Amino acid sequence: MKFDIVIIGGGIIGSAAAYFLGKDGRAGDIAVIEPDPTYTVATTPQGAGGVRQLFSVPENIAMSQFSLGFYENFDGEMTFPDYQPDIGFRRQGYLFVVGKTGAVTLEENHKRQTTMGARAELMDVAVLGEKFPSLGVSDVALGCYSPDDGWIDPYSALQGFRRNAEHHGVTYIKSRVASLGVTGRAVTTATLEDGRTIEGAFFLNTAGPWCTEIAAMVEAELPIKPMCRAQHYWLCDSDVEPLPLVKDETGMFFRPEGAGFAGGCPTFDIEPGFVQDVDRGFFANYFEETVWPLIANRVPKFESIKLERTWGGHYAQNMFDGNMIIGTFSSRIDNIVTACGFSGHGIMHAPAVGRALCELVLDGDYQTLDLAALGIERVWQDEPYAESGIK
Repeated sequence: MKFDIVIIGGGIIGSAAAYFLGKDGRAGDIAVIEPDPTYTVATTPQGAGGVRQLFSVPENIAMSQFSLGFYENFDGEMTFPDYQPDIGFRRQGYLFVVGKTGAVTLEENHKRQTTMGARAELMDVAVLGEKFPSLGVSDVALGCYSPDDGWIDPYSALQGFRRNAEHHGVTYIKSRVASLGVTGRAVTTATLEDGRTIEGAFFLNTAGPWCTEIAAMVEAELPIKPMCRAQHYWLCDSDVEPLPLVKDETGMFFRPEGAGFAGGCPTFDIEPGFVQDVDRGFFANYFEETVWPLIANRVPKFESIKLERTWGGHYAQNMFDGNMIIGTFSSRIDNIVTACGFSGHGIMHAPAVGRALCELVLDGDYQTLDLAALGIERVWQDEPYAESGIK
């Protein structure tokens, strides 16, 4: 089989790229190679789905701003005969809270966010207590509230991108890439585990936590490792006012979900790698011993809750600086690019990244939002480009 563009990995990043490429009309024949079409072990469906402008890196702020508008109009724009998506977009806001040591950074980040057009408000303890009376603020010095931010259902968004990519003629192939064939400075073929060979003129590595395996096939390295992240869903016995997605300096976060709340707290105490049974081993008592005390500190009414379920997925964690890597990633291959290492931010940035990948492939450079600072060159030059404050 022969295609003009071959995308390796059909999660939300790969499918967003497929959608933009297919819709553009200049791309020719496009294939997405995805070994898990039900997305049973994929990263995307396990995410919290948050979309926020509360970053310090300008590119991340700008990508989120594009994504917010895109997701707000997603259901209408992605509708076609016999298909109507519903990603459950909720513009219910984000709230970051910090102690004294984090206040200066929060203020600096707020200045950058508002300069770039974000509607965000700094709140002292008195204002926080008045607006969100259920919050525990005894250890809080300052908050930043962005009412235009919110969240989506990640799986529905993934399906929306995929269904629309297919609607625009993109072919999804169920298999896994076993090797890549290289001639000169170009990848020419992808050999699949089932023995088929796919020819291509341009390749995209959007394999998420598995992206390093694809990079190794062209003798390249990416500083990405899979990191297991558990999330939890609980019910609260007491009434709690409508809250935004709340996050603090511990990494703890939660947001309203149906009749209850979903959230968790990422940890680096577990070694990188794929974890098969999230409800066992390290995470068996993690909620009770770590997460519950954190959420009860932030919302005292959470002292009395009922844990309904725990699930887990894997970030593609950029161990270098925590920000994504986009563009070419091999010094010897010209026709393969990546978008990887989102470290938990892939869902919120997927629309902007899908558009950027489309531009790189079809135009050779960024046309709308310049993401060059997020290229692999910073890794080669040992110049981290990391977030400041809450990640």
